[in-house]
Amino acid sequence: MPAFKSELYYGEKVIDELKGYKLMQVPDGYSTGLRLAMRTTPYGEIVGAPAFPNELLIPQDEWPDRIKEMEERKSRLSDIINAAGLPCKDQSTTSLCWANAPVHCVEIQRVVQNNSMVILSPASVASPITKFKNIGGWAEQAIEYLVENGATPVDLWPANAINKQYQTEEARIAALDYKISEWWELVPRNMNQLVSCLLRRIPVACGYNWQGHETVAIDAVWVNGEIGVRSRNSWSMNWPKPGAGGWYILQGTKMRADDAICPRVVTAS
Repeated sequence: MPAFKSELYYGEKVIDELKGYKLMQVPDGYSTGLRLAMRTTPYGEIVGAPAFPNELLIPQDEWPDRIKEMEERKSRLSDIINAAGLPCKDQSTTSLCWANAPVHCVEIQRVVQNNSMVILSPASVASPITKFKNIGGWAEQAIEYLVENGATPVDLWPANAINKQYQTEEARIAALDYKISEWWELVPRNMNQLVSCLLRRIPVACGYNWQGHETVAIDAVWVNGEIGVRSRNSWSMNWPKPGAGGWYILQGTKMRADDAICPRVVTAS
């Protein structure tokens, strides 16, 4: 019987040490924006961010069977996302990947928690932090803002509008329905914690120094006899090719996130 291998989605590619660099080059009309070197709070010192509980770790020898079972049952995060029709983010030329990834985590968790699907504005989170400048940052900033203030739906604040005219009282009140109530900070580059989150259907906002980019880890996959991380980019539903939905897979050192923050419960509304 052939060894189990995860089925790839349409247009999905595997990025590891030997291949995929061209795929991950920033396409024309898009940007990145992760600035982890600017992060002011060392790992383990973010106020209100408990560490991942060791009792929730899933042993590595269980990973292949769990991945296979979730794929057969269509119970992965990506299956839930696809069934709901939740699109990936499109940051365009903004430097706000560090807000797009946490905001997409909130959208995903709402669907997982059986709340209505609402598309939220990353600019509504990043703009007050950057004082309405199109500059890079890191996920901790966005998460802390989401905990206190939430994110505004795009019908009140367009996704990429770094513009103070949208900072209205109506937008502020609406955002309170889309807050993070519980979250974890994972140990940087720790695959045991990251994979355990994904196998428990918890998305993780991951920052990668090798690319200077923040994306969302969605599924654990099994490709070429080893673990991989299915992620979702913020370069539109037409990346890496038209209609591909933003999906791609990281393996090897490329999948080891230098910063990983996990919103696990969001406000019900």
